[in-house]
Amino acid sequence: MDTFKIKAILAAVQHQSLSRAAEEFSYTPSAFSHMTAAFEKELGVQLFHRHSKGVELTEAGKALYPKLQAMLQSEKDLLDTAAELAGHAGPTLRIATHSSISRNFLSDILKEFKKQHPEIRIAVTVSDNLGGWLQEDRADILFADTTAFRDNEWTAIMEDRFLAVTPQNMVGARTVISREELYDYPQIFTDDLPLREYFDVSRFKELTYFRSEDDLSVVNMVRTGLGITILPALALKGNAEGTVLLELDPPLTRTLGFACKKNRKKFPALDCFVRFVANYSFAK
Repeated sequence: MDTFKIKAILAAVQHQSLSRAAEEFSYTPSAFSHMTAAFEKELGVQLFHRHSKGVELTEAGKALYPKLQAMLQSEKDLLDTAAELAGHAGPTLRIATHSSISRNFLSDILKEFKKQHPEIRIAVTVSDNLGGWLQEDRADILFADTTAFRDNEWTAIMEDRFLAVTPQNMVGARTVISREELYDYPQIFTDDLPLREYFDVSRFKELTYFRSEDDLSVVNMVRTGLGITILPALALKGNAEGTVLLELDPPLTRTLGFACKKNRKKFPALDCFVRFVANYSFAK
């Protein structure tokens, strides 16, 4: 199967547009559309719903999307391994993580690690949906909260507390807000698992659901006065200007950590990195 076509399909998904993906690959829109249609015929399923505003994945497309991603990653791994065997490159360590972790402590870890091991190449993927990435061999190590690990063995590294993010002048001069009080305010709900367990959603008098991989977009909604939201402190670091942050009563936290391939001893770069992280001070 031609991996170039797979790259084209994934580009169309990313842009939600065949014409924009065609520009990226220097194709005419008609030629690009013909190529994707031929790929659908090869698979025997329709991948896209085509409409005036662009394209979106069909149910079959959604089911096949992660497998197409995995095929590209497998090709990359093959080429990387071949390069290593030929002596053209050092090993590559594939890290997947949440955006808040990537923006904050992971960058410091990688900076220190690269000083000691410049021969190891690093590839970082940021996503808020990391379930199954280790099982599908899309990453060597995950940094995330407990909800991403499921059945994987993992190592806890720190606790991250949730904070109430409120518009200025909505709740008066205070530093703490109780769960019971929050039910009386308009809530912008991000639907994270810890929040579903913390709140009885049916009790909110006014509720706006917010679903996005970019949690910080919700902060802009808070700034405009639409309501209060609850986000992890790490995600809010340096990004809460124009809002008021309050501690929760009772407190709510998430546990951050990492999980990696169980046979990491067979992967020297991964084993080296895990040992480095195990000795890293997260109190910096």
